[in-house]
Amino acid sequence: MSDLTPVERRKLEQFLGMETGYVLNFSNRSFAEFVYDSTGRDIYDGLYNYGSGSKANRLRAFWQKENNAVVGKLLKDLVDSTEDNGAQAEMCRLIVTRLREKAPTPHRPALEEDDERFEKKHRRSQELRELKEEFLQLAADADRNRAGLALETLLNRLFAIFDLEPRQPFRIVGEQIDGSFQLDGNIYLLESKWEKEPLPEAPLLVFRGKIEGKSTFTRGVLIALNDVSGPAREAITRGKPPCFFVINGHDLMMVLSEVVNLPDFLRKRVRFLAEEGRVCVQFSEILS
Repeated sequence: MSDLTPVERRKLEQFLGMETGYVLNFSNRSFAEFVYDSTGRDIYDGLYNYGSGSKANRLRAFWQKENNAVVGKLLKDLVDSTEDNGAQAEMCRLIVTRLREKAPTPHRPALEEDDERFEKKHRRSQELRELKEEFLQLAADADRNRAGLALETLLNRLFAIFDLEPRQPFRIVGEQIDGSFQLDGNIYLLESKWEKEPLPEAPLLVFRGKIEGKSTFTRGVLIALNDVSGPAREAITRGKPPCFFVINGHDLMMVLSEVVNLPDFLRKRVRFLAEEGRVCVQFSEILS
């Protein structure tokens, strides 16, 4: 028999919709065909006749009678057939992995921690999808001043999703700071520019001045949606070591599309800055 725990059974039953006696949207015939194709077992054999004999009860009996490998194979095929990538589906896949690898039965607290982790990941994905849609709408907004102001709010929400403790735009004597965030105990000033053309050298020099005017350990991130010009890239690293790096629109889209995790992306950029003094880095180099 399989060693599904009561908690695992309950999560599987919720995902498969077994509370009413059904299993997903299968008919008796399609359910029998599916189980046979997956495992070679006849789910309507008397061996699996349990309770009312409903599809859900027969599946419960299947879990009792068959071993981890067979139960894991059927459950994997059932979950995959839904094409669902939500938090519940991911939790079911975790259970399947344990069964098929014959891992030890998990303790209840560990399973609940995994459940919480997957739910948090699912919520984050949903929030990133919403931010991506908003970003695309801003890109099409004819009022660029309005889009630029809205971008500041969007970035603050993005950094908050990843628990980077963002601060809203603030003003100190003589200058405006678009915001800041914290990564691995270090504070980074944040500036965003959404111009029609790549930025020239002047805005980069102004931003560097803001950073240098704070402390020797302050760093910065300049988000230039249309990147910076070639001459500006060279000029900003000439004479003085750079204290910030640039994120362009493509980088931001990759983060919003979950191609890369924002904290991991930032850590890689910090390393390029520290080791090579590079303000701008192609996204393909980040992935490699």
